Amino acid sequence: MVRKLKAKKRTLLVDGDIVCYRIASAIEEATEWENDMWTLHSDAKLGKELLDNALNKYLKQLNCNDIVVALSDKNNFRKKLFPEYKSHRKKIRKPIILKPLKEHLYNKYTTHRLPDLEGDDTLGILATSKYKDNCIILSSDKDMRTIPCFHHFIHDNQTELVDEKTADYYFMSQTLTGDTSDGYSGIRGCGAVKAERVLYNSEKTLPSMWKAVVEEYKRNNLTEKDALLQARMARILRSSDYNFKTKKPILWKL
Repeated sequence: MVRKLKAKKRTLLVDGDIVCYRIASAIEEATEWENDMWTLHSDAKLGKELLDNALNKYLKQLNCNDIVVALSDKNNFRKKLFPEYKSHRKKIRKPIILKPLKEHLYNKYTTHRLPDLEGDDTLGILATSKYKDNCIILSSDKDMRTIPCFHHFIHDNQTELVDEKTADYYFMSQTLTGDTSDGYSGIRGCGAVKAERVLYNSEKTLPSMWKAVVEEYKRNNLTEKDALLQARMARILRSSDYNFKTKKPILWKL
């Protein structure tokens, strides 16, 4: 659902990982020299200018009065639960100025990087605690729809308001379908259409949807334990999933 934003000023919560990656990838240039020699180069100064310009553009476009950036920690608690989580990404080369752009964000803007958490989790925690009802998440990750708040998606320039009931639905749907780009499978062969059918007859409350999810796992010769592991892979943390004193995630369970 696309919504027009009211005049109320909000905080722009930025997925720093995605914004930096998009810009760093876009301005890399390959150069061919003599004797089949090629080099890859990128202008970090230009990248920082583009990054600042992009954030200022969204700040004005979305009527926000402040920018807060979330970045991923080098460690990830999901890998301790499921070693295959995002393991295939180790073979993918990162853009050469990705690190300098993240350092630029860290030095210039208010940033949050929580131990063992991805930037997505930090966004989810901030959006459901300190900035609840007063923020817009800027990302291009469809998984962010599991967080109840305003979202602006970079890839299609659309703004959505996701309420808690809808966020829970997306969470349960993701538990069924998995996410191959993140390395967890859900129920193999279960796509978005099948997930919709599974959840259709539930009361659309989280307990009723979870019951339907577990039943579908069992129909596919899997267990509730399998379903719970996949749910913990799919769950982008909210404030209720985080212990602010110990700075550790609280593993999801109903």
